[in-house]
This record gives sequence, C-alpha cells and structure tokens, in this order.
Amino acid sequence: MRTKLSNPNVDMLKYGIREIVDVAQKLGEIDPNFKFIGENIGDPIAKSWPVPDFLKELIIEEVKKPGDKAFGYSHSRGLPSTRHWVVDYSKRFSPSSTLDYEYVLFVSGLGAGIAAMYHMLPKGSRIIQPTPSYPTHASLESFNAGEESISYNLDPNNGWQPDLEHLESQIQKYPEIAGILIINPNNPTGGVYTEETLEKLVQLAEKYDLMLISDEIYFRLVFNGQKYVQLTEIAQGRVPLIVMRGLSKDVPWPGGRCGWLEFHNVDLDPEYKDFAEAVKKRVLMEVCSVSLPQHILPQIYDHPKFEAWIQTYTSELEKNANYIADILSSTPGLKVQRINGAFYMMPLFEDGVLKPTQTLHIENEEARKFIESQVNVEGFPLDKRFAYYLLATTGICVVPASGFFSPYYGFRLTTLDRDDKRRQETYSKVSQAVKDYLSS
Repeated sequence: MRTKLSNPNVDMLKYGIREIVDVAQKLGEIDPNFKFIGENIGDPIAKSWPVPDFLKELIIEEVKKPGDKAFGYSHSRGLPSTRHWVVDYSKRFSPSSTLDYEYVLFVSGLGAGIAAMYHMLPKGSRIIQPTPSYPTHASLESFNAGEESISYNLDPNNGWQPDLEHLESQIQKYPEIAGILIINPNNPTGGVYTEETLEKLVQLAEKYDLMLISDEIYFRLVFNGQKYVQLTEIAQGRVPLIVMRGLSKDVPWPGGRCGWLEFHNVDLDPEYKDFAEAVKKRVLMEVCSVSLPQHILPQIYDHPKFEAWIQTYTSELEKNANYIADILSSTPGLKVQRINGAFYMMPLFEDGVLKPTQTLHIENEEARKFIESQVNVEGFPLDKRFAYYLLATTGICVVPASGFFSPYYGFRLTTLDRDDKRRQETYSKVSQAVKDYLSS
C-alpha cells in the first residue's frame, strides 16, 4: 500500500469477554470431547430465560400494524414519542428532572452509544474509568485518546464501592480528566452503590468541575434487600450528567440492540452542552437506531405484567448468585463478595496463591500443547493462565479479572443459569479446579 492502514492504537481495543471464546473454539476443533459451558457473557437467552409472553405479544402486534412503520427508519435520534416517554419515565424516579427529549439519543445497543460518546471527546480530554473496568468503555476511551486508561479502584473489601480517596488522587494527578465513569449496578463486580457513595461522587464532580457518566443498564436488577438510588435525583441541578440505559438485560432481548443516552443538566455548562450537541451529530451519522424496539419500548415497561416479571427475575437472580457465592466462598484461596445487582460476580484469588508454574491435567495431548503455547509466554497474566486451564479441562469459560483491566487477580462469572443441577455441577467443578490448580 502507498500509505499505512494500520491504526497504531488498535492494540488498545481489548474485549476479554469474547476473546476467550476464540480459545474455546480452537479447543473444540482439537478435541471432539470438548464441551463449552459459557459463563463468560451476560446473555439471558443462552441460560434458559424465556422471553416473557407479553413482550412477544407486543412484538407481534407491532409488526402486524398497517403501514409497517416498525420496518422503516426512525428519527435519527430516536422516535420522538419514545424520547418523550423516556423524559416522563425519568421523572417517575427523579421528579425534579429537567431532561429535554431533544437530549435523549437512541443508539443500536449501548456499545454504539459508548463509541459515539468517546469518539466526540476533544483530543486530550479523558474520562476516568472504574477498575475492574468494563472493557468496552475502557478500550474505546483509551483507543480514542491514544493512551492507556486512567482509572480509579473499586474496593473489594467494601462491597466493590469506589475508592473515593484513590479517585480524588487520580483527578488531582491527571488534570486532563473531564469526567468520571460510573457503572451502577456494576459490571463486572455486581456491586450496587450506596446513596452516600453517589453523593460523594457528585461532590467530587462539583469540586473539580467534571461531568459524570452513569452506565445504568442494570438499574432494575437489584436484590438482597438493597435499594437502587437514582443518581439523576442527587445530581439534578448540580453537575452535568450523562445517563446510559437500554433494553436488553431486564427483559431478555439482548439481540434487540436498543440503548439510549440521556444528557441531563445541559444548561449548567456551555462546554458540556457543546459536547452533547457533538454527540447528537455523531449519532446522526448512524442514520437511526433499530426501529422495532423503539416502537414498543413504552408498552414494555408500562405493561401491567412487567412488575411481576421483574420481581420474579430479580428473585431468581438473587437465589442463583447467593448459591454460587456459598459454593465458591468455601474454596481455599478465593475471596468472594456476594453481589447485590446485575448478574456478574468476581471472585478474587488471595494474594500470592497464584504461581506461573501451576497447571491442571489436560487429557488431550494436542489440547495440552495448545494451551501451553498460549500461557507460557512472558508477562501472561496469572489469572488468565488459570482461566485457560479451567476452560481446557472442564469446558467452563470464565473471564479473567485481568481482562477487565483489574488491579486484582480473579475471574468474572455470570449468575444467570436457571438450571439448578447444571449450576451446581458447574460451580462445584470450578471450586474443585481452583483447589487442584493451587495445589499443583
């Protein structure tokens, strides 16, 4: 080629949640007895969650309507009627909200919205990421900045709440920080933030003149007696706030690809308002988001059967998560926090228990050689080494904590599996594999 085509920042695009599936695929090609058990990604459909009948009925009703509007383009920023509904819906939780429907932007899954948002940051401006980090946020932010992530720690000894002292020290150290990312309930840890934590985050944003970005895709999935506190109500009139929500997790329709961004408090700061306008222009380049989910979104969440659905859903997620926590917390070498939201858990290895020589016995000789070729390289993360051996010996696919830019060694798993027997078998195998690995 007459000029280079390779982007020098491409190595910053890391998505360990899916990357490990390529290893599983190779193992399946090598070993005919390999059976994949996917605990790596939050797909309710793959874990036997049924799509509620009322959702299917709404879809059928919509596609049968005269005019076939659900098959055409929507407004580039989303159906105006649905954006008005989002404004009204926001006020149910935050009565003081002044959200304007012109600052509600629909995107084809939150991934598209995340990409658009970071793409429009001016060169040199950074968004500090929580760590363990969700890789779509951390990778796209660093890719667009051309620099590694700037992050603040989540504290595993305090219910995975943000370490506010560390956060403030990072803000002081890096004056290029323009905003703080919050993911609540948190992926990958399952932590749910307290009102006190959220208030202090708002105070930090006020003190240092920053915007907040709140990814709330799991906000309806809270349990174990915890309450979800609305950041919109705390931040109203105080700091610029972007809220990210979507349709895919609280009803099992991840393939619907329907997310949206809400720009709150746009008149507090002209720079923030200019940024919101820039993201609106970037979303315009996508032509429109997926139309069908937008047409029925209000009917889904206002449906008389939705509340019963979400209560059943969260109750079962609570049961699943506590069951898995009980199994793994009795495993020597692991530290396990019960989760209070979403459907992820991140057990951590105790300090010093992982070694670069530990293994599990892999029956298939070719599979063993393949795994060894992957893990026996300089700098290979120790928790990723365990995850590869676990995958090769049991078929169980978890994501190493290092895949979430974590300062701690561990692994993330999902708590979605509805089959009691299969869930018990899976996590008993994980527990035994940890014991065998650490004693090898």
